[in-house]
Amino acid sequence: MIVASRVTGSSWFITASATGAASLPTDALEAWASVCSNGGLIERDLPEEDWKLLAARLSPVRFKNGDCLAHDTLDGPHVLFPLNLVACLQFTRQRSGLGLVGREGFFGWSAVLDDNSQDEVEATVLMDGGTALAISVEDMRQACLSSATLSLSLLRFLGSYTSQLAWMIRARDRGSLKERLCAWLLMLHDRVDSDFLRVTHGGLAAQLGVRRASVTDTLHVLEGEACLRCSRGIICLTDRARLQRNAGVSYETPRIAAKQAIPSTDTASITAAHQVCEADAV
Repeated sequence: MIVASRVTGSSWFITASATGAASLPTDALEAWASVCSNGGLIERDLPEEDWKLLAARLSPVRFKNGDCLAHDTLDGPHVLFPLNLVACLQFTRQRSGLGLVGREGFFGWSAVLDDNSQDEVEATVLMDGGTALAISVEDMRQACLSSATLSLSLLRFLGSYTSQLAWMIRARDRGSLKERLCAWLLMLHDRVDSDFLRVTHGGLAAQLGVRRASVTDTLHVLEGEACLRCSRGIICLTDRARLQRNAGVSYETPRIAAKQAIPSTDTASITAAHQVCEADAV
């Protein structure tokens, strides 16, 4: 059974290891959303009526690094809206990444569309983990049928993700590892609120489908160009503009396509949200 627990800052958490779904009081959910109001997909452009349509049916769920965001992780199929986590989509039998999704998007669209062709695709939580808002697939379908603006927001994200995927395929075929690695680091950076990325050389190698030694060599080159600094398990981006020049169209084109999907952020509210997450994890 999922258990909702009170944490500092008038918020509630549900752990992902639970096996049943639970709804939260609307006031508790709205309090959590106000703390984590960093411009996520369901908070950005939706009219108040749409937010009310979803709020009573959303449950915050906490995930840790390495968790799989299968739409059936909870008790029955669910759609997940990340608040402060980033996940890598990949084929179940092939670990290289198909793209990144964070607070600009959602997971579980294949279940909403009743599309079984994506059963072989999974999403793995990266870096420090984080929180997502969960809603049952059936409730999500009913909400979309009731709201054209909600449906449009979801379709806008799917369009931007399709563009990201297309350009990742192009980069894999034509781009150098240096170009691809810079683009990947920038896409991670877009979805977090720190210049410090908690990633490993081995993890990056798996996500890019290359050897670990090749990633290490390329990171050393980028360190020599003062683009970043590496320490154990952490990469600090020190010159984003230079990374963008190195990435070229492998990053710039999908970035432009996703500009409307990736929100601008409010540093104060994001810091507060992270403090709440850290307090709960202790």
